[in-house]
Amino acid sequence: MATMSDIAKAIGVSKTTVTNALTGKSNVSEATRKRILQYAHEMGYRPNELARSLAQGKTFTIGLILPSIAHPFYPELADAIENCARLSEYQTVLCNTHSISALGGQQMDRLVSRWVDGCIIMERSMDLADIIRHFQQKVPIVLCDWQEQQTPPEIPLARGDFFRAGALAARHLLEYGHQRVAVIVDEPGQILRLQGFCSVFAEAGITVSREMMQQGYSTSESGYHAAQILLTLPERPTAIFATTDLMAIGAMEAIIDEGLRVPQDISIIGLDDLMVSSLLRPGLTSVAIPKDQLARNTMELLLAQINEDQNGSVTRLVEPYLVLRQSTTFPRNP
Repeated sequence: MATMSDIAKAIGVSKTTVTNALTGKSNVSEATRKRILQYAHEMGYRPNELARSLAQGKTFTIGLILPSIAHPFYPELADAIENCARLSEYQTVLCNTHSISALGGQQMDRLVSRWVDGCIIMERSMDLADIIRHFQQKVPIVLCDWQEQQTPPEIPLARGDFFRAGALAARHLLEYGHQRVAVIVDEPGQILRLQGFCSVFAEAGITVSREMMQQGYSTSESGYHAAQILLTLPERPTAIFATTDLMAIGAMEAIIDEGLRVPQDISIIGLDDLMVSSLLRPGLTSVAIPKDQLARNTMELLLAQINEDQNGSVTRLVEPYLVLRQSTTFPRNP
């Protein structure tokens, strides 16, 4: 591999001149700079990243800590974050914690010991006390898609506007004429989604009763079980809002297994807009949290800390929007 010294010798200039040209310093003529860049390309020169890191006090590496890449939501968001990091010349180290707090703390300690420039931490990845400890030790940290009830006020946060997301789901069902609606919600973490949903119906003079609310755990299995319970009610709902797409998918399966049809008998709406949701038949109507925008906001907050442009607490909310597919329609028996 060619070095700066090789380029300097080939052109007949000093190594300092080559260094200044390659690093963009202004004390090199444009003609000489172009000649050096051309030679560097032809000779296959690659910059020494270790030397650059030492000179700038950065490793140009960030950690991404998440519960499990096997969950369909996280690969989509991780891909978007990695793309944003790459555009800023950063590499991403991905760590799974399998929702085990102790493992999350261990992963974080290892990342910090390897001199990552900062960390992005997804909800349910590790214990808040460990996160706060590292943040107080001046490790740049951004919480990404952190759930509503576990938000440390001092740490920068990027997430969707979950209250508005729940409200969008409610307005959509109201526009179709649904009044007897049910909710499958992963409480207490997703309480803002529930509050946003119920607030819209309350404004319309409709109360979503507790018997119409079932506990879920952000899995398709829990959505299936919750829907089974809802289907046994004396008056079953005409529509179900599940606060994640996976729970909505499980609810759809339960409805179909009962010999009913989606959406003719019961409409279903989710929240997340996973890629798989568009492949279902019927396609799942969902409230999307734009993952590309969420990734951009997250990286901007992290880079601001790394570059010491921002130290205080900042929250960036991403605006949700409705993705209309075939799983919702007008009720047969409102």
